[in-house]
Amino acid sequence: MDLHSLAIVLQAALSPNPDERKAGEESLIQFQHTPQHLVRLLQIIVDGNCDMAVRQVASIHFKNFIAKNWSPHDPHEQSKILPNDKDMVRQNILVFVAQVPPLLRVQLGECLKTIVHADYSEQWPTLLPWVKHSLQDQQVYGALFVLRILSRKYEFKSDEERSPVYLIVEETFPHLLNIFNRLVQIVNPALEVSDLLKLICKIFWSSIYLELPKQLFDQNVFNAWMVLFLNILERPSH
Repeated sequence: MDLHSLAIVLQAALSPNPDERKAGEESLIQFQHTPQHLVRLLQIIVDGNCDMAVRQVASIHFKNFIAKNWSPHDPHEQSKILPNDKDMVRQNILVFVAQVPPLLRVQLGECLKTIVHADYSEQWPTLLPWVKHSLQDQQVYGALFVLRILSRKYEFKSDEERSPVYLIVEETFPHLLNIFNRLVQIVNPALEVSDLLKLICKIFWSSIYLELPKQLFDQNVFNAWMVLFLNILERPSH
C-alpha cells in the first residue's frame, strides 16, 4: 500500500459510518505486515500537511503495532518486522520525535521506549553516539527526550544490569552540565527552557537513583551540579 492509499485507509478508519470504519480497520490489519508499512505510517505521522486526526490514528496504530511486534515474547519466534524496516524506524524516529506536536510525541515516545528497551545496546549501538552528537549540535530537545527514555531503562537496575548507565553518564553528563549552566543563566526564560530543565533533572534522577556514578565523585563536578539545582530551587514560583 502506497502512502496516499494508506492515508485514505486511515481516514476511513475515522469515519462515522460504521461500514466505512470497519473496512478501514480491516484494511489496516490486512496490510500491517507488508514491507515499508511501518515506515509509511511514520511518514504520515510527521507530515504537517496531513489532517491531524489522520496523523493521530496513524500514531496510535504505529505504537500498538510496535508494542505487539517489535520484540517477540517467545525468544524462539522471529520478529514480524523486517530488519530493513526496523533500521528505517530507528534512524528516523530519533529526529521526528522532536518535530511532531506534543499529542503525537507521547505516542512516539512510547514507541521509542519499547525499541530502546528491546534493542539498546546490542541492536542499536549508534543510539548513544547520536545522543552525544545531538547534545552538541543544537538538537537539544530531541537529544534530551531520547536520553530521558534511555536513562529510565536503567533507573531500577542494579549490579551488572546497571553497568551500561556508567557509559551513558560518562558520554553525556559533561554536555548536560554545559547545557544546564547555559539554561539557568537565561533571563525571563520561555516555557521551552523549563521543559529542557525538567528533562535534565529527570535524566540526573534516573542516573543516580540507586547509586552515584563515579563521574560524580569528583568534588568540582558534583558541586557544579548542586549549585545549578540550588539555582532552580531558589527561583521564585509563578
